[in-house]
Amino acid sequence: MAVSSERSEADVDEAERFRLLLLLGRIQQLSNDHWHAFTRPRQAMGDHAWVGGVAAKSFERRLERSDAELHAQIRKALDLVQQKIGRPLAG
Repeated sequence: MAVSSERSEADVDEAERFRLLLLLGRIQQLSNDHWHAFTRPRQAMGDHAWVGGVAAKSFERRLERSDAELHAQIRKALDLVQQKIGRPLAG
């Protein structure tokens, strides 16, 4: 009687779920570490820490877009992995 080296579908599903849970944890940690990456520069811009002018206004708009894009991409990554796991969204 030969022993098959192939894993069962359930084993593969469990392994995939485990990998996704690890990935979810990593994305959440990156979110925690970087969610506010643009907060202080944006606050400084709001407090007029930079000399005004066209360049400062342009930088401020790019900073705001980058902040929004960062948040959107983090949310998207979390949503995609959570959907793949079949787990309800947190909070």
